[in-house]
Amino acid sequence: MKERRHVPYTKFKAFLEEVGVKQSQLAKMLKKSPSALNQNLNGTGGDFSLSEVRCICIHFGISADDYFVYPEVSNSKQNEVAQ
Repeated sequence: MKERRHVPYTKFKAFLEEVGVKQSQLAKMLKKSPSALNQNLNGTGGDFSLSEVRCICIHFGISADDYFVYPEVSNSKQNEVAQ
């Protein structure tokens, strides 16, 4: 089994399945190979770039916070700003 470089995006993978989008379609949209996209999603390759996350969020009308940012990081950042 390959070592993970980051936590897999299981919630986003479930979203893709729910809306009927294949990984190969998303890979084509992001102009990358299906293999590279699969590694991004499963945490075994590099992470998505900011421009890729932006493209995904705009295309699907979703929030990066909901699918790509760990909630505990968002909450701690919000707490820092509130103090």
